[in-house]
Amino acid sequence: MKLAAALAVPLVALTTVTFLEVARTSDDVADIREQTALARAAIGPAGLITKLQNERTWMSVEVVGWGEMASVPVKGYAETRAETDEAAAMLRDEIQREGGEVARAFSAPLDGLAELAAIRADIDAYTGPDDTSSATFTGPTYDRYTEVIRPFFDAITDVSVAVDDPDLRQGTEMADAVAREIEVLGDTMAQILADQIVLGGIDTSSVASVSAKQEEFVRYGQKLRNATGTYADIVAEHFPANLFEDVGVHLDQAITAGSVDPAAVQASVANRADGEAFSGLQDAIATELIERSDELNATAAARQRWYAALGGLTLVLATVLTWLVSRSITKPLRSLTRQAKEMAENRLPDAVLDILETPLGDDVAMP
Repeated sequence: MKLAAALAVPLVALTTVTFLEVARTSDDVADIREQTALARAAIGPAGLITKLQNERTWMSVEVVGWGEMASVPVKGYAETRAETDEAAAMLRDEIQREGGEVARAFSAPLDGLAELAAIRADIDAYTGPDDTSSATFTGPTYDRYTEVIRPFFDAITDVSVAVDDPDLRQGTEMADAVAREIEVLGDTMAQILADQIVLGGIDTSSVASVSAKQEEFVRYGQKLRNATGTYADIVAEHFPANLFEDVGVHLDQAITAGSVDPAAVQASVANRADGEAFSGLQDAIATELIERSDELNATAAARQRWYAALGGLTLVLATVLTWLVSRSITKPLRSLTRQAKEMAENRLPDAVLDILETPLGDDVAMP
């Protein structure tokens, strides 16, 4: 028992160290899962943002009478609104499942979706002309949609800052940049088209705003082109250079000449396949980000299983080793005890009796 008590001290110490290491690994795994959840959240709202942008775009072209001839991703109020509502429900489910920092970041933007009911009601109640003069209605309505969308971009930015892994962080930053690039593109084109259609040219008071948005457009585009590592290859393959240059030409013309060709602007922006638009780049970045998240989660889970198995194996080996060491010491001691008892109780008394019983004159047989 004393030997067992002595050997129990290092065994308990080993058990404690093993437990602490497994616990630390579990914490690391939890941190990685939280980081990947944050990274995924950066692309999660992209689906909803895209649906909101599609709904806004359809309103812009339908009210002014361009619904039939416009090349837009989705046509029809029922279709665009249904897709928005479905994307919002999916995002709510995902954020509720993740909880934590993700839920806190997107709580306010999701609450802002309540404004959609009023916007849609005003659109349905609109009875004005269905020609370009209705841009006086579409402009403010477009801005109302933008106010609903903007908080999601701010939430994505907040989430990307909280990501520690370099690859994940760059992925969230790229996702943020491309989403903002798409939004700036839509805002800028909507503004110059509205001015051209309603006023016959770019209003002087709008030049500063268009110039600022052009600066944003160029800045986000440059940020995408400055990507490194895997994302550099993705940007090199999917960045819509022709669209980027065409938009630059239209914005330069709007600022310097004070007018644009609406048909040319629409053709440059709308009539493009995914591979020629920023949506293709957005999808490629999202795919890479998800793959990196899955890889980190799989590696972390494998490490956790490895440490748990190693800890269990270590405890088993330590227990077996303790038992073997104890047995190697106690077995000879038990044997010695048995022999001493046999000597004291049997062999020695028998030897003494043999000596005492030897007749006088006979040689004593030494035992």
